[in-house]
Amino acid sequence: MSRQTVEDLHRKLETSEPDPGFDAEFEAAVTQYRTEVRSAANRPEGFWDVQRASVLRRVAGPPPRPVWRVALVWAATVVFVVIVIGIVLDRPQAAPAPDLAAGYDQELLMDVERTLDQEVPEPLAPALLLTAEMEHGPPTRDAR
Repeated sequence: MSRQTVEDLHRKLETSEPDPGFDAEFEAAVTQYRTEVRSAANRPEGFWDVQRASVLRRVAGPPPRPVWRVALVWAATVVFVVIVIGIVLDRPQAAPAPDLAAGYDQELLMDVERTLDQEVPEPLAPALLLTAEMEHGPPTRDAR
């Protein structure tokens, strides 16, 4: 609307007389609305240009994000994940507590296995040598 049309509307509103059938409360609301419309219409043209630009920006949608911001977010995420993985993998692993009873049991089992693998018990080992000599006979000497 041009400024001339707005001024014509103002004159018509000011010269019109209220209908006696309306109650006072409605009259007050209409009067308040008139003053607000008049003050809004009297704003400078620059204000309406800013309003138009604001509406057009909202209709157009949000501006596209710069590519470098997206890349920065991805890079920060990757660095964070690498640091977390490094911290988790660098944590020293606790050595399992030695089971003392299992150590003694293991020694006993090894002794039993060694005993079973022997041909004869240890105290009879010299007797085994003697019986081997007796089977093969005494060593002969051919000195002649």
